[in-house]
Amino acid sequence: MEQDNPDKLFYRVGEVSQIAGVESYVLRYWEKMFPQLSPEKDDSGQRVYTKSDIEVVKHIKNLLYEERYTIDGARRKLRQEHKGSKDNQKLLRILREVRNDLQRISAILEKE
Repeated sequence: MEQDNPDKLFYRVGEVSQIAGVESYVLRYWEKMFPQLSPEKDDSGQRVYTKSDIEVVKHIKNLLYEERYTIDGARRKLRQEHKGSKDNQKLLRILREVRNDLQRISAILEKE
């Protein structure tokens, strides 16, 4: 049963279980197996998931259940994707710096 509440910031394990369509114990197991899935704990010690955590859960579920990856294969795939996203973030930062430099150069040239 796929459901989601766009107004919520945090979700408890039972809610995520319903949203993702997997049992709570599966989520707890995945937390141990996939470092990308690490929900925070609230003051009472209960897991609280964010929307990005839920997206990771859905992605893991897809890799395991739909694409038929093993746990190790899914872990490697997520690691590769995470590395790729870090590379993309670094590239975006460099491009922003270049853009800022070009804007400064353009402003100097306009003054002359």
